[in-house]
Amino acid sequence: MRFASLGSGSRGNATLLQSGGTLLLIDCGFGLREAGRRLARLGVSPGEVSALLLTHEHGDHAGGCGPFLRRHRLTLHATGGTLRAAAGALGELPG
Repeated sequence: MRFASLGSGSRGNATLLQSGGTLLLIDCGFGLREAGRRLARLGVSPGEVSALLLTHEHGDHAGGCGPFLRRHRLTLHATGGTLRAAAGALGELPG
């Protein structure tokens, strides 16, 4: 297992966790382009991400989740409370 921070701060937060062949993106507070750049620095293509885990609804953690999920057709994992609180920011999620 390995993990790496894509960034942490008021402008955005995201962490990548790899276990075997699974790549889990934890939060995505960055826009699509910036998230892609930060993943590329780690040698990862956004299309390689397996799923996204949203820890909570604050914009610096959730701001880029909706577009990232839709673009890459990923599964979102989050608590029911987080899903309800972040519904407006996430928008329509992939089926």
